[in-house]
Amino acid sequence: MPAAEDDRVSFKYVFIPADSGEDIEERTFEGPKSDEVLGFINHLKKHFKRAAGHRSDAQQRAVEQAFKAQMGDKAAGVDEGLLRMLSSQQMVEPIALLANAPATGFVGVYLYCDDQATLKALPPNPRATAIAAAAGQHLQVSGDVFVGRYMDNEEDFERLDFTLPAGGAAAAPAAAPRAPAAPARGAAGSAAGAEKAKGNAALRRGDLQAALEHFTASVRLDPAATAARNNRSLVYLKLSMFAEAAADAGAVLAAEPGNVKALLRRAAAREGLGDAAAAAADLRAALAAEPRNADATARLAALEAAAAAAQERQAGQPEEQQQAGQPEKQEQ
Repeated sequence: MPAAEDDRVSFKYVFIPADSGEDIEERTFEGPKSDEVLGFINHLKKHFKRAAGHRSDAQQRAVEQAFKAQMGDKAAGVDEGLLRMLSSQQMVEPIALLANAPATGFVGVYLYCDDQATLKALPPNPRATAIAAAAGQHLQVSGDVFVGRYMDNEEDFERLDFTLPAGGAAAAPAAAPRAPAAPARGAAGSAAGAEKAKGNAALRRGDLQAALEHFTASVRLDPAATAARNNRSLVYLKLSMFAEAAADAGAVLAAEPGNVKALLRRAAAREGLGDAAAAAADLRAALAAEPRNADATARLAALEAAAAAAQERQAGQPEEQQQAGQPEKQEQ
């Protein structure tokens, strides 16, 4: 049964293609209100993944090498499987044109970009770059970009219309909202910390979408900091985005192998992905670091009990059922 009108959300946003020969478009997102938190972001992720096209093995290896270079010295502790997972995750990177604050009525305007634009070698987006510069964000923007607006006053979250100015697409750069200048290199750490603090506040009040955006902004400002990435892993867990949660926790563990929170979060993500053995391994590692950790103890006991029960059920089956589906042995 379709959702009732009051149970749906609809708002306008703007699409800025990287190809300057294509028109800037005003679009409308519609969906169930229950999906307002992540529906829009997931919609953009699909676009970025589709726009990148299929990667050849050589292109995938190039992306992995670029990702490894971006991680710097911390890449040495990342195994190839995790590296492939990390470099394959499609995320959305928010760039604040107007940060939500009391002075703006808690309304923020953001560019939403492909977070792997550089790794994918996407073409520059001159119009989005001009809009960012007009708002005080002096950076190179690449690939297709979207612009959206929302209100977040730490109690309520609502996506709002963002439309083209009266002069149409040509007037968009001049009409960009004014935001504080991008932080200088030396201030990046404090700016990342501020975004992490906003993410923590959003997480405490249960606003998972705002928490995700703030933690992502913090990771972008300071990729070497692990706390924001670890907290983003927790947000992904709460959103049942287990692959993303495992990737973030894995990146933290590559830098800090004994990080118990990351071990517990990756264990939960792996369990959500159906890999009970890997989850149990993470829980054992957590207990090696903190032998009295009650959460790890209880969860490991539950996994081991489930594994033992499965083995008992298997042992109780007739031999014919146990061998069902196994290929016949060939005579030598």
